[in-house]
Amino acid sequence: MRHAFTVTLLVIGLWLMHMYLRILPEAAVILLWVGVTLTIALGGFRRHRIRRAAFLRGYLEPTSLWPRRLRGGPLMALRHLLAGMLLGGLMLIALARVPTPEAWAALLVAGFVLVAGDALFMRWLRGHAHPDFAPELARRAALWVAGALLIVALMLLALQARYPDLTGASLEQAVWFLVQHEGARSLLLETGLQLAAAQDAVRLWLGQQWFPQGVQSLPALLGWLLVLAEQAFLAVGFLLLANGLLPLRAADDALGDPRHAPVIE
Repeated sequence: MRHAFTVTLLVIGLWLMHMYLRILPEAAVILLWVGVTLTIALGGFRRHRIRRAAFLRGYLEPTSLWPRRLRGGPLMALRHLLAGMLLGGLMLIALARVPTPEAWAALLVAGFVLVAGDALFMRWLRGHAHPDFAPELARRAALWVAGALLIVALMLLALQARYPDLTGASLEQAVWFLVQHEGARSLLLETGLQLAAAQDAVRLWLGQQWFPQGVQSLPALLGWLLVLAEQAFLAVGFLLLANGLLPLRAADDALGDPRHAPVIE
């Protein structure tokens, strides 16, 4: 219940960000970007260390010094920090451009699926997976299930959304038409929104040229799914943000202690 409450607060917070992102000053947008970046990086770094510990325990002796040296440090943290910066920026841009209110219901349901799936997979893995590594396995499975469902839901909503008819316009006209409708108080956010709008214009213009009949045929449906693939950024960003807020276990540092290594016979 505590995790479900956390996910609910996360969705409410993201909705508030969606409502006010365009009117926030530059400093506030940068602070939100830093917060999202650190949350995503923390969740990724925490789970990566568990996977690294499982790998090292399988190949190295518990008494060796290498498990402690290779368990993950500044380089691993830098990797997840850079990934968090990229995903965090894309997440903020996607939040400012959520097209339909139904998307928020999809995010909330996906968050509950993540929480419930995490608990169910942990129960199923009890007695089969090592206690130190079972939380990571359960979280990975729950993220895959929730991510697949959320991407499908957002894709269906995107297919049903209304888009401007760009068939009679040139590519340059289509780009300028969508770019000029994007604005924000923050120059950094406005630049990101305009770049995303330009990318949207290119994809929509090409999609309407290639598939003018809509989604009445399977090739056209698959083509439009590729055109609307940006919905995956919102889904991945949301789930990784939730992953960073929901802890796996009380203490991960015990994984680097050789005394906790399993006995393999």
